[in-house]
Amino acid sequence: MMGVVLPCFNACSAGVSLGLMEAICARSAAWCAGTRHTHLGSALADLPTIRGYLARMRIQTDMARGLWLDTLQAIAAGRPDTMLRVLEVKAAAGESALEVAALGMRVCGGAAYRREVGVERAFRDARAAQVMAPTSDVLYDFIGKAVCGLPLF
Repeated sequence: MMGVVLPCFNACSAGVSLGLMEAICARSAAWCAGTRHTHLGSALADLPTIRGYLARMRIQTDMARGLWLDTLQAIAAGRPDTMLRVLEVKAAAGESALEVAALGMRVCGGAAYRREVGVERAFRDARAAQVMAPTSDVLYDFIGKAVCGLPLF
Protein backbone atom coordinates (compact mmCIF):
# COMPACT_ATOMS: atom_id res chain seq x y z
CA MET A 1 0.00 0.00 0.00
CA MET A 2 2.72 2.50 0.98
CA GLY A 3 4.68 1.75 -2.18
CA VAL A 4 1.72 2.03 -4.54
CA VAL A 5 -0.95 4.41 -3.26
CA LEU A 6 1.14 6.89 -1.26
CA PRO A 7 3.50 7.89 -4.10
CA CYS A 8 0.59 8.53 -6.45
CA PHE A 9 -1.52 10.34 -3.85
CA ASN A 10 1.28 12.53 -2.52
CA ALA A 11 2.56 13.42 -6.00
CA CYS A 12 -0.98 14.29 -7.15
CA SER A 13 -1.67 16.29 -3.99
CA ALA A 14 1.56 18.22 -4.53
CA GLY A 15 0.48 18.83 -8.13
CA VAL A 16 -2.76 20.38 -6.89
CA SER A 17 -0.80 22.62 -4.52
CA LEU A 18 1.43 23.64 -7.43
CA GLY A 19 -1.60 24.50 -9.54
CA LEU A 20 -2.95 26.66 -6.72
CA MET A 21 0.40 28.43 -6.38
CA GLU A 22 0.54 29.10 -10.12
CA ALA A 23 -2.99 30.50 -10.06
CA ILE A 24 -2.29 32.69 -7.06
CA CYS A 25 0.94 34.00 -8.60
CA ALA A 26 -0.73 34.82 -11.91
CA ARG A 27 -3.83 36.39 -10.40
CA SER A 28 -1.89 38.41 -7.85
CA ALA A 29 0.55 39.71 -10.46
CA ALA A 30 -2.30 40.64 -12.79
CA TRP A 31 -4.15 42.44 -10.00
CA CYS A 32 -1.07 44.36 -8.90
CA ALA A 33 -0.13 45.31 -12.47
CA GLY A 34 -3.66 46.42 -13.32
CA THR A 35 -4.66 48.18 -10.11
CA ARG A 36 -3.77 51.82 -9.95
CA HIS A 37 -3.67 54.35 -7.15
CA THR A 38 -5.88 57.04 -8.60
CA HIS A 39 -4.35 59.77 -6.45
CA LEU A 40 -0.81 58.81 -7.45
CA GLY A 41 -1.39 57.51 -10.96
CA SER A 42 0.77 54.46 -10.29
CA ALA A 43 0.09 50.74 -10.19
CA LEU A 44 0.51 48.58 -7.12
CA ALA A 45 3.26 46.80 -9.04
CA ASP A 46 5.22 50.05 -9.10
CA LEU A 47 5.96 49.55 -5.39
CA PRO A 48 9.22 47.67 -4.69
CA THR A 49 7.70 45.90 -1.68
CA ILE A 50 4.85 44.51 -3.81
CA ARG A 51 7.30 43.32 -6.47
CA GLY A 52 9.40 41.72 -3.72
CA TYR A 53 6.39 39.78 -2.42
CA LEU A 54 5.51 38.67 -5.95
CA ALA A 55 9.10 37.52 -6.42
CA ARG A 56 8.95 35.49 -3.19
CA MET A 57 5.74 33.88 -4.40
CA ARG A 58 7.37 32.94 -7.70
CA ILE A 59 10.47 31.52 -5.97
CA GLN A 60 8.38 29.39 -3.57
CA THR A 61 6.38 28.05 -6.49
CA ASP A 62 9.48 27.24 -8.53
CA MET A 63 11.19 25.51 -5.58
CA ALA A 64 8.12 23.35 -4.97
CA ARG A 65 7.96 22.51 -8.68
CA GLY A 66 11.62 21.43 -8.62
CA LEU A 67 10.99 19.02 -5.73
CA TRP A 68 7.82 17.74 -7.43
CA LEU A 69 9.67 17.04 -10.70
CA ASP A 70 12.50 15.33 -8.80
CA THR A 71 9.94 13.21 -6.95
CA LEU A 72 8.32 12.14 -10.21
CA GLN A 73 11.75 11.21 -11.57
CA ALA A 74 12.56 9.25 -8.39
CA ILE A 75 9.29 7.31 -8.66
CA ALA A 76 9.83 6.54 -12.35
CA ALA A 77 13.43 5.44 -11.83
CA GLY A 78 12.86 3.58 -8.54
CA ARG A 79 15.66 5.54 -6.90
CA PRO A 80 16.69 4.69 -3.33
CA ASP A 81 15.48 8.10 -2.12
CA THR A 82 12.01 7.66 -3.62
CA MET A 83 10.10 7.22 -0.35
CA LEU A 84 11.82 10.22 1.21
CA ARG A 85 10.89 12.36 -1.80
CA VAL A 86 7.31 11.03 -1.71
CA LEU A 87 7.00 12.03 1.94
CA GLU A 88 8.62 15.42 1.38
CA VAL A 89 6.74 16.52 -1.72
CA LYS A 90 3.23 16.72 -0.24
CA ALA A 91 4.40 18.50 2.91
CA ALA A 92 6.66 20.92 1.05
CA ALA A 93 4.18 21.80 -1.69
CA GLY A 94 1.32 22.11 0.80
CA GLU A 95 3.27 24.43 3.09
CA SER A 96 4.54 26.44 0.13
CA ALA A 97 0.99 26.84 -1.12
CA LEU A 98 0.00 28.27 2.27
CA GLU A 99 2.86 30.77 2.13
CA VAL A 100 2.15 31.78 -1.46
CA ALA A 101 -1.56 32.14 -0.70
CA ALA A 102 -0.87 34.33 2.34
CA LEU A 103 1.41 36.54 0.25
CA GLY A 104 -1.19 36.72 -2.50
CA MET A 105 -3.76 37.93 0.00
CA ARG A 106 -1.26 40.43 1.31
CA VAL A 107 -0.32 41.98 -2.03
CA CYS A 108 -3.94 42.16 -3.22
CA GLY A 109 -5.06 43.69 0.07
CA GLY A 110 -8.76 43.85 0.91
CA ALA A 111 -9.61 43.26 -2.74
CA ALA A 112 -8.21 39.73 -2.39
CA TYR A 113 -11.49 38.76 -0.71
CA ARG A 114 -13.44 39.67 -3.83
CA ARG A 115 -14.26 36.67 -6.02
CA GLU A 116 -13.33 38.39 -9.27
CA VAL A 117 -9.72 38.82 -8.10
CA GLY A 118 -9.51 35.02 -7.86
CA VAL A 119 -7.22 34.74 -4.84
CA GLU A 120 -9.66 34.07 -1.99
CA ARG A 121 -10.77 30.65 -3.24
CA ALA A 122 -7.20 29.49 -3.81
CA PHE A 123 -6.33 30.79 -0.34
CA ARG A 124 -8.99 28.52 1.18
CA ASP A 125 -8.13 25.56 -1.05
CA ALA A 126 -4.43 25.79 -0.14
CA ARG A 127 -5.31 24.83 3.45
CA ALA A 128 -6.55 21.39 2.36
CA ALA A 129 -3.12 19.83 1.84
CA GLN A 130 -2.06 20.64 5.38
CA VAL A 131 -4.99 18.83 6.99
CA MET A 132 -5.63 16.06 4.43
CA ALA A 133 -4.15 12.74 5.49
CA PRO A 134 -1.35 12.16 5.65
CA THR A 135 -1.23 15.57 7.31
CA SER A 136 1.87 17.73 7.14
CA ASP A 137 2.58 17.00 10.81
CA VAL A 138 2.44 13.25 10.22
CA LEU A 139 4.66 13.61 7.15
CA TYR A 140 7.18 15.64 9.17
CA ASP A 141 7.35 12.78 11.69
CA PHE A 142 7.90 10.23 8.90
CA ILE A 143 10.55 12.43 7.27
CA GLY A 144 12.29 12.84 10.63
CA LYS A 145 12.29 9.08 11.11
CA ALA A 146 13.67 8.56 7.60
CA VAL A 147 16.54 11.02 8.04
CA CYS A 148 17.41 9.43 11.42
CA GLY A 149 17.43 5.96 9.89
CA LEU A 150 14.45 4.80 11.94
CA PRO A 151 11.76 2.52 10.54
CA LEU A 152 8.68 4.42 9.38
CA PHE A 153 6.33 1.90 11.01
